[in-house]
This record gives sequence, structure tokens and C-alpha cells, in this order.
Amino acid sequence: MGVDSDPRKHKTRGYSPGGFGKYPDEHERKVVRIAGNLIDCPQALRTLLAIMRMFWPDGCVGALEIDRKSPGFWNKCINEFLRYYTYDPRFATEAEARASILAHMRDNLRRTLADDRERADLKIAGASGTTYADHRPLYMKPGVWSRLAEYWVSEGFKKKSAAGKKARKAVKVPHTSGARSFDRRRRDYTEAHDGKLDELAVYTECHTLKDEERKGEWITEDAQKIIGKAPAAENDDDLGNGAVNKKADMRHGDHQNDVGYHKLVRLFCVPSQCHGQPCWCCPGRPICKANREACDILCFF
Repeated sequence: MGVDSDPRKHKTRGYSPGGFGKYPDEHERKVVRIAGNLIDCPQALRTLLAIMRMFWPDGCVGALEIDRKSPGFWNKCINEFLRYYTYDPRFATEAEARASILAHMRDNLRRTLADDRERADLKIAGASGTTYADHRPLYMKPGVWSRLAEYWVSEGFKKKSAAGKKARKAVKVPHTSGARSFDRRRRDYTEAHDGKLDELAVYTECHTLKDEERKGEWITEDAQKIIGKAPAAENDDDLGNGAVNKKADMRHGDHQNDVGYHKLVRLFCVPSQCHGQPCWCCPGRPICKANREACDILCFF
């Protein structure tokens, strides 16, 4: 990695390089649940991020550029990650675990870069006359940072950023889950409730405020309206352990043009029963055709 950068120097608040740089013996690798794009171990996630930074190809600002210029990057990172951790065969095969690691890397790449840019913005604001090029983090390779510094001031990036801000303002039901994924929220809930999962309770937790003054209040009226119209479950099993609500499933075909209902039915139905098209912001996750604009809700489950 050279003397110019070292992912182990990622000392920013809330971050660390995990176990990066300390290979365990093969038989001592920690077994981690890796399934459904979820890597259920905070230290493993930090290790993976450090690995990505170590192998990050110069001149690439995102996943699509990596695909074009350095397609071997993804497998290289996965292979390196599996020198530190191994998957739990109870939850996934090796192929499924590798697919989950890949999906996680791609999903989090944009957020990782956004975090780096925001930290640089704060430094620029406090040091008049400086640019992104002057604030390269110690964990970032010079060839990667110089390309990012150019990209972040380009007209192309500014247009994308403006479009993103406009889209976020238009979201009627933003979540309050922070950086923790919805899959992880489900895991936390089941662990705290003897293995039982209540999808509506998880939805509520992820769409209500957390600060002391407004704790428990809905983030928007639309978020509350969605859960308020949810069809009643026939029994506890219909809402637990990822089961499909049978009543909602049977009614699905009777509400093809009911946008509100489609918001609800996604709380209960599985992707194969939604008969929708790929979601524009979460590739691979289907949404109901009648509710394309409510992507944030439909991608919750």
C-alpha cells in the first residue's frame, strides 16, 4: 500500500479499520453470519472497508468506473476479506455469502465516498483558500483522492448532487434508521424478542424520531398513515418470522391501481408476489407498478 496511505490510519470518530492487517490462522477465523447483503459483525464491516481502501483502483470515483476499469477489484476484496472471516454455513452457501459481500460493498460505496467528502467540506470551511486536494485523509491513496477531488468540483457531479437533493426533498416517508440497515434492525428486534419478528414494530422504529423532545413521533404524517391502514393479521404468525400476510396477499390482485394499498402490501408480501418492476434506486428489488414514487417505503422490506 506504500507509505503515502494506510487504511489502518482511519481514526475518524465512529470508524476504525477493524481487524485489518492482523491475519488470523485459517482455523481461527471468526465465523460471521453473512446473508441477504447483511454482514452481521461491526468489526468485520470495518475490516471490509479498510480492505476496499487498500485495493481501491486509482482514478475511479464509483462502482461503475471500477466495473469498467478494474473489474477484478470486487473479487480481490472478497478474497482478502475471507482471510479474516468466514461465513456461517447455517445461513448461506459460499456462493451466497460472496454475493452478499459484493452487494454490501456496492451498496455502501456511495455512502463511504459521501462521508469522506463531508469531512473534507468541514475542513475546507475551516481553512479558507483550501480545496479537496489539500485534505486527503491518511487512509486514502493519493491516486484515488486526486481523482475524487477533481470529480467533486465537476459540473457533472454538481448536477447529480442537485438532482439527488431534489429527490430527497420529494420523499414523503424518509426513514430514521441512520446508517444501520433495515435488515440489521430486524435482527436486533428478533434477538430482543426471543426470535420473533414483528414487521410493523420494526417499521415504526425506523420511521419515528429518536431525540428526547420528540421521541416516538412519526417522521411524517404519510409514514403514520401507511401503518395506520395496514390490514389486520389473521394470527401472530402472519406478521412474524418474515411470513406473508395471507389476507393482504389474497387482496393483492384487487388493488392494482390503489397506490395507498400497495404501500401497505409491501409490508407483508415477498418480492415474488409483488409482480412489480425493478426499483430505480435499489436495483434488484421489485416494486409495485402503482407506487413507483414511494421507493423508500417499498424497499423497506
